[in-house]
Order: sequence, then structure tokens, then C-alpha cells
Amino acid sequence: MSRMLTVFTFIIVVLVGHEILMVWSIERKYPPRGDFVDVETAKIHFVTRKKVSETKNSKNAPVVLIHGSSGSSADMELAFFDTFPDDIDLYAVDRPGIGWSKTKLSPLEMSNPVKQAEAIHMAVKKLKLDKPIIVGHSWGGAVAIAYANKFGDEVSGVVSLAGVAYPWKGPNGWYDNLLTTPVINHIFTRLFLNKIGQLYVPLSINSIFEPELARSDYREGAQAEIILRPSTIINNSYYSYYLRRHLKTMSKEYNDINTPFLIVAGDKDYIVHSKSQSERLHNEVAGSEYMLFKGAGHMPHHTQTQILVDKIRRMSKGEALTPGKIEFLDTQSEKIQ
Repeated sequence: MSRMLTVFTFIIVVLVGHEILMVWSIERKYPPRGDFVDVETAKIHFVTRKKVSETKNSKNAPVVLIHGSSGSSADMELAFFDTFPDDIDLYAVDRPGIGWSKTKLSPLEMSNPVKQAEAIHMAVKKLKLDKPIIVGHSWGGAVAIAYANKFGDEVSGVVSLAGVAYPWKGPNGWYDNLLTTPVINHIFTRLFLNKIGQLYVPLSINSIFEPELARSDYREGAQAEIILRPSTIINNSYYSYYLRRHLKTMSKEYNDINTPFLIVAGDKDYIVHSKSQSERLHNEVAGSEYMLFKGAGHMPHHTQTQILVDKIRRMSKGEALTPGKIEFLDTQSEKIQ
């Protein structure tokens, strides 16, 4: 019995030691590269690319970029920072409790996209960003929608990139059930999940890009492994687990959105289905413009970057959207009446 206890203790010590070393290695490899804004409900980390002061085009609206589930500001930085012209200021934020941002609320409270929109709004006000364009991808799309609904009169426009807007059918993942159970979540994450996650990262990158090819530089450029830290994994799982509940409430108010709204999706998105999410949202938000990319998946900001940059830049300069649906095949577009 004592031998079994010794072996068990040794295994636990090895697993915990590996977890501590792994987290240290990830944080050393991907330290915070931006600045922090301390607000009432969160401490928001953001990365900025400020160019306007050099080009004297200060009238163009700044663009605030909000990443999706399991991501961070590095995803949006990789997609857009080298592509946008210099006359637009860009701000990529880590959502509260993800990346290097901290949440001052419990994960359950901060699982509401409205709470995350409020925290980012407070950061935007502190940074004195005037009438920004809010761009959100996937889970961040839900935050952008909440931002439009609550602070629509304070923005120049909102963009949902493959954004999730409505509850979906199907069970939650078994890991989300474990990771939203107090105490068990910390044990499971620290001893097992973050180790399994290191092996799963390449597969998960390929799956989020399907059916398109993943960027070869995505793992390093988007700092994909930063999600493997225990607190971040747990927060992310709370946010995923409770999202449907919040969307059920949020979606009752989409008819009230009254701000320039661009909706972007790929018709081969197997993660957030365009028909039941983006197209439905387009039908509810009056005056919205819907860009549907034929053959595209869940990562249009990486695979259709130049088209989106051109469109968002025109929004930043005050160009009005064209209500209706536009379908894109390769680089050609056809207006659908």
C-alpha cells in the first residue's frame, strides 16, 4: 500500500511540475507586448498600431478588434496589422479573462457577452477613442453585437466576422462540463488538459480553417498556445458553456440595433453556420450589409483579408454600407437583389 502511495505521489508531483514548467515556458515565450487599461470589471490588455499621427488623417475612425474563442489579440494582430493602410489606427484587445486580460468578475458573470462589451467599452472610453469601428470574430462577434446594441450611438460601425448570434442545438462538450465544475476544473486542467492541449493545437488550427488551408505561420503568429494556461482554459470554457443562455436573451433585442452593421461569413463555416447565424442576423438588423464568401470557412479575416480591409477602411472614412446581401466567389462579387 505504501509503495502504491509513493508511486501515486511521484506521478502527481511530476504532472504538477510539468504544468508549472509548461505555463512558465508559454508565458516566457509570449509575454504581454501591449499596454493595459484598468477598468471597473477587468484589466484589459491591448496591442495597438497607431499610424494616424504620421499621416495626419485623424478623421478616420479607429478600429477595435475583438478575437474569438480560444484566441487572443495576437490572432487579430496577425490578420490585420500588416495589411491595413497607415491612415487607420488599430487596437486589438484581449477579451476579459483571456490572453493577458484579467477579469474582476467571476467567470460565470463574465461569460455574458454584454459584460465583456461593457468592459471593452470602458477601456475604449479611457483610451479616448472617438466613434470607433468595433470588429468581432466568432465569440468576439457576440461581443460586437452586444456593443452595437448597447453603445450603438457611440460607434461609427460594427463588423461581425463569422459571429455567433443565436443559441445552437446540440450538447455541450464533456470537457466544458468538467471545466465549469469548481475544484474538479483546476485538477483536470492542471494535471491533464493543458498537456493534451499541446498535442491538439495543430489539429485545432486546421479544423478552424477548414475547408480552407490554415496559415503556416498561425501557431506562432497567433500565439495559439497561450490558451493552455489553466485560468485561461477555465475562463474560456465558462464562456463557451454559458454563451447559448446569454444569446437567447440578447437575440430578443437585435431588431433594436440602429448602427452601420456589416456581417461577414463563409458558406462552408462548419463551426458557426452562416445560414442559422449570420444570415438570420442580417434579416433582423435593419439596413445591415451581408458579405457571404462562397467556399470560405470560419476564418475570413485570415483568408479574405484584403477584401475586408478595403471594406472596413471605407467604413472608417465614413462611407455608408449598402443594405443587402453580396456573395463573393474568389475575388468576384455579385449583388443579390
